[in-house]
Amino acid sequence: MRHVTGWSRICSLVVGIAVMIAWPADGWAHGVVGKRWFPSMLAVEDPFVSDELSTVVEHIRGPEELETEIEMELTKRLTPNLAIGVGGTRVISRPRGEEEEEGHETAHGWTNPEFMLRYQFIRDSMHELAATAAINVSPGGVGDRRVGRLSGTTVSPALQIGKGFGDLPDWADWLKPVAVTTSVGFDLRTNRNDREEDAQHAFAWGVTVMYSVPYLQSFVKDVGLPWPFNRLFPIVEFNGETLISGPEKGSHTAFANPGLIWAGKYMQLGVEAKIPLNNTSGSSVGILGMVHFFLDDIAPDIFTWTPFHGVLGPQILPR
Repeated sequence: MRHVTGWSRICSLVVGIAVMIAWPADGWAHGVVGKRWFPSMLAVEDPFVSDELSTVVEHIRGPEELETEIEMELTKRLTPNLAIGVGGTRVISRPRGEEEEEGHETAHGWTNPEFMLRYQFIRDSMHELAATAAINVSPGGVGDRRVGRLSGTTVSPALQIGKGFGDLPDWADWLKPVAVTTSVGFDLRTNRNDREEDAQHAFAWGVTVMYSVPYLQSFVKDVGLPWPFNRLFPIVEFNGETLISGPEKGSHTAFANPGLIWAGKYMQLGVEAKIPLNNTSGSSVGILGMVHFFLDDIAPDIFTWTPFHGVLGPQILPR
């Protein structure tokens, strides 16, 4: 009887998740500014504060290992413009080639956790413009040394900006669904020992370009795409970093990440290729996948409650 009951609960959970995924969206949570809704990206931080839970999985093949990273992040608004968050990354590194032949075992563990503070200081509805200042702190010495835990603490100030092009003139209607975002910041590391990675500061950057099919059909022209295709966002993300101190100062990595995002009322799904753009970034193409939950739409009375402003409620896009 217990076995049947357990399977019934699992089946009910699976069915519930399937219904939640398939349910057509009446409104949009997360990054709303004017008539524009910005999805959450996979590789580049977006310029919004929100109540959300996100998991991004990255898989890439290196010359000596197959590496999988599972990054989880939870953010919570304290006010309409201020949010806090916590995140962690689980790394699974499987040896290959000579490393495998020499009998090296699979390494797995958590890297340094990350704590976030974000403040959105611009939300211009007319120009579909948003900007957020953020600071992330990753405490040193917390995590598993086998998967690259840093001994020093990392402090990462950053600025994120997003712009939709719905304010273009009417002759450029087909470009109005386009939106771009950018993120620039620094990873500043305290050095507790002589490990090179602990001593190297970095400049981090990211740029995204996306095309919103929902914007096209709602505010430009309904081209008749049915669900689920009317919820798609073709997107390309570019991201990388340049070392600004240490023995490898001046070296940089860069990636292009083309893919698709699908968004519903309660969640979004995303998949992208991770393509290295220079030799320092590697030679193999990886893959990114995302499952992202809009907590402010799933249970607004619970997840959007704040001690200062009561229940904020979901962020709804005007129809």
